[in-house]
Amino acid sequence: MSNKRAGAVFIMFLTCGVITQAFAQNRELRFNSNAEDIRNIGNLVEEFRLAIIRKDPYALTKLMLYPNVLFHSIDNQESVDNARKVNAQFDGIGPSALDGFVTLLATSKDKLEETFQDIEIRQDGDLGLVTFNYDFLINDKIHHSGLEHWQVRKIDGQWKILSVTWTKYSHS
Repeated sequence: MSNKRAGAVFIMFLTCGVITQAFAQNRELRFNSNAEDIRNIGNLVEEFRLAIIRKDPYALTKLMLYPNVLFHSIDNQESVDNARKVNAQFDGIGPSALDGFVTLLATSKDKLEETFQDIEIRQDGDLGLVTFNYDFLINDKIHHSGLEHWQVRKIDGQWKILSVTWTKYSHS
């Protein structure tokens, strides 16, 4: 390779590096958020937790934006494959599990609780994202745990849950 060509290649790589670095410097996520909304989203999380402890399905469903919100654990591939033996179009999520959960709250004789750790709330205008580690306890013993994500939306001045998805690792 000639010195001229090697110099041109060097300049091209140098230029690409400078351009990439310039773009990377301005790539941080930006949020139009405020402390009051962050606090109110945190209150929503606490209301959810208390509704479980109190076994109050009405209070829990009032926190949802609408009755059929996405409310489901994320199945592993083996579970998806098994479900597809019955339904070839199974999407790995299925219908909302909210009805089943509120039925559990209404009918269970066991002590139920969900604890949250490492709560992270991000909010931009009327949209929010809540992420945390959780433990679901039955009679004070961890039944399952994982990572939970909520999408929340502010409407009519109130924060409501738009979707809840979570991973689930059994402890039984």
